[in-house]
Amino acid sequence: MLRKLLLSALVVFATGSPLRANLVVPTEFREIVADATLIVRGTVTDVRVVRAAGRGLDSIATLAVQTVLKGEADRFVSVRVPGGELGTRRFVMVGAPTFKVGQHTILFLRRDAEGAWRPVGLAMGVYRVQAERGSGRPVVAPPVVGGWTASVSGPIVRGDARRVTVPVQDFESVIRLIVAGRALPRDVARSERPVR
Repeated sequence: MLRKLLLSALVVFATGSPLRANLVVPTEFREIVADATLIVRGTVTDVRVVRAAGRGLDSIATLAVQTVLKGEADRFVSVRVPGGELGTRRFVMVGAPTFKVGQHTILFLRRDAEGAWRPVGLAMGVYRVQAERGSGRPVVAPPVVGGWTASVSGPIVRGDARRVTVPVQDFESVIRLIVAGRALPRDVARSERPVR
């Protein structure tokens, strides 16, 4: 009897709750650059979590701007993303970036309907700057340009050991070329074959 009751409760629960899935389609890097009204590089100086009306929690990260690559910015920019932890409440959104004080990052931003800066494509609009092993020079993960990563010849494959980081200077040069509407060098824009 108890088995039937548990089985019935399981069936009711399974049919009563809608199934949901997320599909993240990578956006071509030129589209991210074009959609952004502000592109900046800087260091996260503060992160705070606030309640978002009807959406759970949002994190607001403050970035000390070091370089402006597109648009105009003050010395500090606040960026709002879904998710965060406040007291005993924790809200997580798939694809939303998280920030920590001291992180160096390049952000591709645009304003939302309420006037807050948000990353284009959530995590797709955030490139973490890291120190390269050995040399210590600042590098980022390569962007997807024309279906190819900037430093790998061939289709993009998750976990490919050939997919190496890009020096920040080179990355910013690619951004400036795209913003100016100029063609990318052949070693960056490898678009002869599509991504598989």
